[in-house]
Amino acid sequence: MILLTPGPCMTSSAVRLAAAREDLNHREPEYQELIREVRERLIGIYPQLTQGEFGFPQRKHNESLRKGAGVWVPYLLGGSGTAAVEAMITSCIKTGPVLLLEGGYYSARMREILEIHKIPHEVHKTDWKSPINLTSVESALEDRTYEAVLMTHDETTLGRLNDIDSVGELCNAHNVKLLVDAMSSFGADSINFTNIDAVAASANKCLHGLPGVGFVLVRDWLSDEMAGYEPKSYYLHLPLYRNESPPLTPPVPMLSAFRQALREAERGQPGRHQDYIRKANLIRSGLRQRGFEMALSDNEMSCTLSTATLPKGWSYDRWFKANYERGFVIYACKAQYREQFFQVSHMGEVSDHQLNNWLKVVDELL
Repeated sequence: MILLTPGPCMTSSAVRLAAAREDLNHREPEYQELIREVRERLIGIYPQLTQGEFGFPQRKHNESLRKGAGVWVPYLLGGSGTAAVEAMITSCIKTGPVLLLEGGYYSARMREILEIHKIPHEVHKTDWKSPINLTSVESALEDRTYEAVLMTHDETTLGRLNDIDSVGELCNAHNVKLLVDAMSSFGADSINFTNIDAVAASANKCLHGLPGVGFVLVRDWLSDEMAGYEPKSYYLHLPLYRNESPPLTPPVPMLSAFRQALREAERGQPGRHQDYIRKANLIRSGLRQRGFEMALSDNEMSCTLSTATLPKGWSYDRWFKANYERGFVIYACKAQYREQFFQVSHMGEVSDHQLNNWLKVVDELL
């Protein structure tokens, strides 16, 4: 079965074999070596993070800590990507209030997390097919003092790549932390980290690992500061995971697979972006030639995902079943777009040959 889904995605045989290695206890020295390598390679996915080219926010609240602000602290924990997002929200926010930029299904999920944990917040809503209104965001930041702004980078609902650069500049100007869900973009899409304070993502998307490992990268000043925040959760409290000897049993096989996936990502984000763009162009041009329309223009979409109109006369369930029976798994859109669009992801170890074979299946079905 070929997965054309935005996570979990296709993995290499070496990654799968790494998860099936001999048993390893997380108190052994070999585990310490494993986790150190994962953290080092994770930071190395974006060359600017290791070359010190991303700068740091010139904010009052971390003025005294700015000396070490060029360092990111990676936190790894067992769980889905949503676990990483919830850990970022509950650990990196002290008391609030928070301004949430909601423009899709996944940013709406962050609202639910804020509500469950009773973190004071306000929501800036955008139509799911529209970009963030930066003027409105700026007005909101001027009207009230916020501790943080929370947003998605690639809003997987339709595959829109939100403008985190411009939002980050507004956050910097108003002395506000910026926390980013980069679940479907980290490792493939470009990210300017200059005005970002924390990023959450997962091993099983653009980094081609197996499900079960989430991570949050946190600025060193915030990493130090949040250790003094009152915990809002036990398992998801990030300061628990700062050291190399975790207090709770980690998903060791999944971390072993993640290390192998990171080793295979030797070209880093620039190389993966190049590969994904080639695949995206192959799929998008192929679908357009067959009469499909994209939900967004190419310059609005992440390189990881394409969202296209369903064929005329087809329901999503029927379209999914027909593709599935021919060996391909596609993805459904959420809520009101489920019977209008479908999604094809270019993540993972899927080849150009396999994508061309899928287009032949589309021809057969049409």
